Amino acid sequence: CAAGHVSSEGNASCTACSAGKYAEGNECKQCAAGHVSPEGTASCTACSAGKYAEGNECKQCAAGHVSPEGTASCTACSAGKYAESNECKQCAEGHVSSEGGIECTACSAGKYAEGN
Repeated sequence: CAAGHVSSEGNASCTACSAGKYAEGNECKQCAAGHVSPEGTASCTACSAGKYAEGNECKQCAAGHVSPEGTASCTACSAGKYAESNECKQCAEGHVSSEGGIECTACSAGKYAEGN
């Protein structure tokens, strides 16, 4: 059979592995978490950093969330940090953010940031 295809015993034709699966030997196996594949392939591809696998699709992480390459979920940046270019960065002194923040805001007059 061609790459990404399998055949059952006694069958004269080959069948493509469905999307989200890859051919190994004469078996169609599920892609690992965080990986996707089109129909009829011999391997799976990791979702790039900043994306996660849902079904057989790589989707962009929500604002304020990050992920390394090949993951099935995204993680919210902790309080006191913000997400930029798929990285959780520390807020500048005198600024705060909540968990999953996309930006930091300055403390109001007469207040200061402690531990955030």
